[in-house]
Amino acid sequence: MNTWTIMIYELRRLFSSRSMILNMFLLPLLLIFLLGASLSGVVGDKGSSTIDVVRVAVVNPSGEGYESSAMMDSFLKSTELKDIIAPIMVESREAAESGLRTGKYGYAVVVPPGFDSKVQSGEAAQLEFILGQKSTDNRVAGTVFDNFLRSLNYKQSVAMTLGPEALNVMAPSSTSDQPTVKLGELSEGGYTYTSSQFYAVSMMLMFLLYSGLTVCTSLFNEKENHTLFRINAMPVKGSELFIGKMLGVGVVSIVQCAAIIILTNVLFGVNWGNRPGLLLLFCLLMIIASMTLSIVISMFSKTGASARSVVTLLTVSMTFISGGMAPLPESWVNSIGAFTINHWAMQAILKMMLHADVSQIMPNLGVLSLICLVLFSAAAISYRKVGYHG
Repeated sequence: MNTWTIMIYELRRLFSSRSMILNMFLLPLLLIFLLGASLSGVVGDKGSSTIDVVRVAVVNPSGEGYESSAMMDSFLKSTELKDIIAPIMVESREAAESGLRTGKYGYAVVVPPGFDSKVQSGEAAQLEFILGQKSTDNRVAGTVFDNFLRSLNYKQSVAMTLGPEALNVMAPSSTSDQPTVKLGELSEGGYTYTSSQFYAVSMMLMFLLYSGLTVCTSLFNEKENHTLFRINAMPVKGSELFIGKMLGVGVVSIVQCAAIIILTNVLFGVNWGNRPGLLLLFCLLMIIASMTLSIVISMFSKTGASARSVVTLLTVSMTFISGGMAPLPESWVNSIGAFTINHWAMQAILKMMLHADVSQIMPNLGVLSLICLVLFSAAAISYRKVGYHG
């Protein structure tokens, strides 16, 4: 009974504080809005990409008993290439190289003499490519002509193995209607998270860690106001007082987490994924980790100011190292960032937003549960050794 009475009193005290309401509920929403709007081109979905038409110099010589390649001419006239490459016929390799140096062309293709006859006689289809100044143009044009050669060599192999009649059987199922170059997303199921989603996750986790400041303040208020002696003189066990205070802070943190999730979804359109149960579980584990870490720090700190300083330093450091403040290289986030608490929850929630399979999320759940178990054990041991008294 005493525990619930203390918890209710703690809730009344916390919710009557205007600074607590501002810091725990309004400040996270403001930061999510500002960061999500200002860094929309840096984090998450950067919008649809487009392919610029590449000017390709084509050297298709004739003479010395050879005709220009009809296969190449037919390929360059296909309608699917008009939005990808702009073929320009040039007389010689030297003219193509000169145009590449001046930036007139983005790519060059040299068709060897007798290309068609070599292909028809069973030799491998080969072209000479000369790269331009822009890597993007090289990738786009290279993909187009690599597909052309791959198609020729495949048909040639089929004809040599199964006979020319096999090509007629393959014709109806040809994939020529499909584009030569297609833009796509590498994220699973075509989903990708936006900057608002990214910073909603990172800021929520950061402020859940900041709930440790509330733990420190709650524990040291009674000491600094010299009311802990009077409370201990009452028929109230030290464990009841301690547990009641922690339950009060825990309830406030749960309300804060729920408010951030609901309000960001309603106000900013943040999609938190399709697994609300797992999302809630990760939030609860983060609250437990934050509170137990703050308990350990408070038990061994002499003043509330020193305890709050340590909690603030750890929160800011872990948020930055885990990549929650600014995009960091994946090698950094997955190596050094793995030693932070936020990392495991943040990566898991982002995967939920991408509608990833549960099997990809469970390792994060296991690691975060282990961290909570270690911190909870450390908090229990430190409380038994130091205790909560004046």
